[in-house]
Amino acid sequence: MDATMEQIESFANDDNTTADIISCLEKCGCCPRCIFRFLGEKNASSFKCYPGSITEVLSDMKKKSSTQTETEASDKTDIDFSLSDGQTCPACLGILQQYLDKPFLTKIRDFVTEADYEYKSFLCSLTVPVCVLIRERAVLVYLRDKFKSVYESVTESDIARVKDVWKWTAGPLLGDSLGVPFDQKSNFDIAIMFNYPRTFKECEIFLDYQPEVFKRRKFKRGQGELFNRVNVAKALKDMSDKELRTAFQVPPTIPKVLCECEAIHCTREPLYIAGRYNKYNRSLSQTPWFVDGVRKSESSVEERICDHLKKYFKYSDSKFSASGREDVDVLMLGTGRPFVVELLDPHKVTFSKAAIYNIQKEINAASSEVQVRDLQIVPKEATNNLKEGEMEKTKTYSAFCWSAEVLAQEKLEELGAMKNVVLQQKTPIRVLHRRPLATRERTVYTMSAERVDDHHFKLNLETQAGTYIKEFVHGDFGRTTPNMSTLTGTECDILQLDVLSVLLDWPESIEDR
Repeated sequence: MDATMEQIESFANDDNTTADIISCLEKCGCCPRCIFRFLGEKNASSFKCYPGSITEVLSDMKKKSSTQTETEASDKTDIDFSLSDGQTCPACLGILQQYLDKPFLTKIRDFVTEADYEYKSFLCSLTVPVCVLIRERAVLVYLRDKFKSVYESVTESDIARVKDVWKWTAGPLLGDSLGVPFDQKSNFDIAIMFNYPRTFKECEIFLDYQPEVFKRRKFKRGQGELFNRVNVAKALKDMSDKELRTAFQVPPTIPKVLCECEAIHCTREPLYIAGRYNKYNRSLSQTPWFVDGVRKSESSVEERICDHLKKYFKYSDSKFSASGREDVDVLMLGTGRPFVVELLDPHKVTFSKAAIYNIQKEINAASSEVQVRDLQIVPKEATNNLKEGEMEKTKTYSAFCWSAEVLAQEKLEELGAMKNVVLQQKTPIRVLHRRPLATRERTVYTMSAERVDDHHFKLNLETQAGTYIKEFVHGDFGRTTPNMSTLTGTECDILQLDVLSVLLDWPESIEDR
């Protein structure tokens, strides 16, 4: 619905002053939507009409004034804020003009269509040149000079932002074009980045007036922009109107170069795929294994799973997380280890339970070394269960061990009777290169030992998560105490280790549904 005169909010309390403000902003070169903004309008519906309709509303507001001069009266029917003469609004740099016209919105629609995303709604995010903040302040200072009683207490936060007005206007139009609703809470984002070539030049005023905020010597390439929205807004807040008049043109000049649309890109919020995996190969790492840039294993559990997911979800990147990790030479048996894959910017997101099950079957058919179960899409909040369970969960192991001396049956039975053995484990030598040196307290809840032959035995353990099992067996040169050598009275070592279970009830078992 088109805006009407009664709908428009104004900082001024009377029609005459409002009409004078409109004329003042018009002479500055402001576009219709920026005039609405500086009048004090913050109602989204008022900006949704086309420029021609806004122009009519502004003309009607001027007509309503009984104090117009004859010149103003003759001008009122000729108000034309279009870009036919190439003039760009000094407040929004044309973002609320040419970048709200049909050709540009069609360009966005075509880009989104070609990107081939699956979505049921969308939102828009804009990156606006930071110098817009300076120009808006300059307009506000000019209005304070002309209409002190009206604008004396008005601040930049009282003016509708360029990016908000653009979204209020473009959102519904794009929604009609794309055939889905514009929703500010959507998980699919169409991002538009605008660039103004003279931004740095216009912001240079702060190098003299705010040297403590903007220091060239602290600015390094690749560490962000020297002028950004946060520090420019802070500098403007600390800058008096008098200082701004001295440093910057008030009112702001008509731009001589156009603001450019630098890029359009689409992104979708991550999707999360959870499940449990088994590993049946003693030379397969959990994640890609590189040392000094050299790959140490041919593949990994992560790759065996994610290579198939990528084919269907068409994501740009992924992050694989599991409830702990086993060493390369350790098997993951039983019901498997819980994992989640965060799919970044997926293009396809709608899959039935049957479709996900078929992906699971495909992963399992591709390799006997990695098998998955309970594969499912989960909400982001559910992934907290994986992290929260990392130190709380219990794990069971089977270790094939060696002893220097023959262990008597009585000694094996003694081990089986031990409960809640508290270990002091210094960071193992083998992981010191990637973990900080610390002493960690861990608990072995239960254990049982079974003789294999005179110098070999099978050790079954139930432990607290984070326990270093290999070090518990061989002692790691005394860095883990107690250990199997101190408990048995003879030197022990571990030859082979299997994880039997990770007792974390997550994700939900598919069979239980």
